[in-house]
Amino acid sequence: MEIQAKENIVIDEDIFRECMQQLEIASEFFFPLEHAAWYQGYFSLKKDDIAEVRTKLSGVRFQVADLRHGNIEPEHQCQQDVVNLIQSLIRLREIPELANVVLSGEILTISQPLRSGTCVKFGLYLDPNGRFNDETAAARVCHRSIIRAVQKSGFTIASPKTFDSETGMNGLSEWGSQLQLRRRHKSWLFLLLLLLPFWFLNGNPPKIFVPIETQSVVILVEKSAAMIPHFSTVQAEAKNALQQMMSSPFSKYYVDVIAYHTTATSALGSIKKVNNKTGEQLIQFLNRLEAEENINLQTGIALAAQEVAAHQKPTTLLILTNGQDINIVKMLQNMKPILNQFQGVKITGNILTPKPSIGEELKRFIKTKQKLIALATALNGQLGTLSGVTNSVQYRKILPVMGGKM
Repeated sequence: MEIQAKENIVIDEDIFRECMQQLEIASEFFFPLEHAAWYQGYFSLKKDDIAEVRTKLSGVRFQVADLRHGNIEPEHQCQQDVVNLIQSLIRLREIPELANVVLSGEILTISQPLRSGTCVKFGLYLDPNGRFNDETAAARVCHRSIIRAVQKSGFTIASPKTFDSETGMNGLSEWGSQLQLRRRHKSWLFLLLLLLPFWFLNGNPPKIFVPIETQSVVILVEKSAAMIPHFSTVQAEAKNALQQMMSSPFSKYYVDVIAYHTTATSALGSIKKVNNKTGEQLIQFLNRLEAEENINLQTGIALAAQEVAAHQKPTTLLILTNGQDINIVKMLQNMKPILNQFQGVKITGNILTPKPSIGEELKRFIKTKQKLIALATALNGQLGTLSGVTNSVQYRKILPVMGGKM
């Protein structure tokens, strides 16, 4: 059997199995071959097999040294596992068909019953356009996946605090050899106790379909005919969020709305502090939106980048699109200059699309889903619907999987 993992590369299942069974490949750190399958570039667990895989205690051991008893062996084991994980990726990338392979961000965590720690198994990803042939890009996305796995395991990075992706995969391996973790739950408990008196005053973080994790946000609205039926929902959600931002006694929020088709228009001209005046301007701008033809997300991103670079504060981008924009594929082929427009300012680009139903809407969504996931990943965000974020694993439940059921 052959598995189509990329548009221009076919991975033979037997060859992939042989690669994963080589002595220098730590296959126990990845999803098990018998319980996973390649689908549209992702090596993912079959949904029905997740519970069974969790019964097998193996994977990258995220754990900390027992300093009270002078036992640093758990920390050494963690460092060695991370190094072996990265070295396995390096070996896999030496194979021409897998030269573009990286960690996908999909993980499975398994608690260690006799030790206070977590075992983690990782999925794999092959970009359709070969974006991760570049060592810097591959190291960056793999480092990000490991950080997320550490956090989901209940730990935080104590050292090294930073990683230079320009050092590539070998540099990432060196970073792993020095990795030191610290438990996160105590600090979170302390923070919770500290904030408890203010909890009911401040409420939950502002939300526009998904929680906004930064104090600055730019909403990009696609002015296509397909999005028009959803404008009233967007207007109501935005209005509630703006009211919550203005009523917060502890935080200042900064917002702008950009509507785009072949050109882009900004509601405020820049990212501005939310108050009664700017809030009213934003709502009026949303109320005046009308459908246009020939959509091009890149025009909206360019204007957003200009405003974010001038603002110089971490910013969340909320991109509302139905995903039919043909220019998204071109953007994915040339992301570096697009990201450079933000001039190093940290962004989180969440893409929100109308929730698919059965029939033609679902068929269109299936065709566009992978490119939207790839774009959201490139923007350090995730793909969701206008009812909230749903990660790629949850979306995949509605899709058929080559090689087995999900």
